[in-house]
Amino acid sequence: MKVREWLGVVAISLVCAGVIGPLIVYLASNRQINRRYHPVVSRIAIPGDSAAVARGRHLIQAVARCVECHGEDLGGTALTNTPAFGEIAAPNITTGLGGKGLVYSDEELLRLIGHGVKRDGRAAVLMPVAAYRYLSDDDLAAIVAYLHNAPPVDKEWPANRIGPLARVLIAARRVSVFAATTIDHDRRDAQPRQVPDTTAAYGHYLTLIAGCQGCHNPAMSGGPITGGDPGSPPAANLTPTGIGHYVEDDFVRVLRNGTGIGGRVISDFMPWKSARRLTDVEIHAIWLYLIALPPKAMGQP
Repeated sequence: MKVREWLGVVAISLVCAGVIGPLIVYLASNRQINRRYHPVVSRIAIPGDSAAVARGRHLIQAVARCVECHGEDLGGTALTNTPAFGEIAAPNITTGLGGKGLVYSDEELLRLIGHGVKRDGRAAVLMPVAAYRYLSDDDLAAIVAYLHNAPPVDKEWPANRIGPLARVLIAARRVSVFAATTIDHDRRDAQPRQVPDTTAAYGHYLTLIAGCQGCHNPAMSGGPITGGDPGSPPAANLTPTGIGHYVEDDFVRVLRNGTGIGGRVISDFMPWKSARRLTDVEIHAIWLYLIALPPKAMGQP
């Protein structure tokens, strides 16, 4: 083959790779983005009493931490706005103009929170349903009750636009953009009714719905965060091997002030600014759960 012919073949190959590669990425990512789900949604009555509404507000602010993405007023926030990753926002979930609470029915809200599935059957972006699927029916209903009563915010966000780099990561399944793809929608792992108390069992429940295991792993032994921000530090080992030198006051200070032993500043990757809203009862219950765990080496399952 002559040099000119060889260069022509190389050029054609590069052109094909430049066209076919992006097309494959686009089709593969679109398959995930547009996949429809049909979850089984439990019939749960939504209460309207002040105690349930207050419980829902507390869960949204301190435990489920919806405010970290949707904003303190629940009017939504921009999660990313770059050419590579696209324009992705956590939407307005109040009953104000442009809010999902204005158009979603109770059943649709239960499906969104419990399964991460939107009205049109597609998966919600970055919805932490892997944690929320553990919500008891009472707590799930309380969250919906508060959404009905939260101050309305008039704010409408444009439809999400997924950028090319985000599509590559989605196609390669390197990031957990759609948690709805990872759970069984034929059932919801609802916990039995939870009464706030100072027991390790209640502490375990709180760590599940707060998503602590998502960073610290199911054994709570910490280590590199799977599918997390590449810039995030390893999650701490929260078993007695890692925190055996703590007393409860040290643990309280971490969650209330974001400082460890000796004044060490806790990384902002640890959501202590929301966790500091936990009640004394909740923090004590979590502490009892952690110190009762089997000791594990860092990252040990």
